[in-house]
Amino acid sequence: METTSLEKLKAGMGFTWGELIQLHEIGKYTFGEYHPWKRDGITVLTGEADTITNFHVWINGWDSARSYSSLEAAMAGAIAYAFDGANSQAGVFFCRMVGIED
Repeated sequence: METTSLEKLKAGMGFTWGELIQLHEIGKYTFGEYHPWKRDGITVLTGEADTITNFHVWINGWDSARSYSSLEAAMAGAIAYAFDGANSQAGVFFCRMVGIED
């Protein structure tokens, strides 16, 4: 069984969206570094990890349901989400202003 629950991931359960490499904790933010599952069109090939790296975000242990293609974008997105809410675009605009691709 796979999950996005931070507690269960720390206990060794599999990650829903790919092969979890490492969890990075910075204050109230946790960033899950992972290789997403490969896809064949819209079909997710669970169990076959891609070589790219993504970062999933939790804030105070709560799953934001957001992933990003770089740690920098994940940090900007996490801060925007925490301070401006789930529909915030502040992280996207910050990344555009400073040239971070996501």
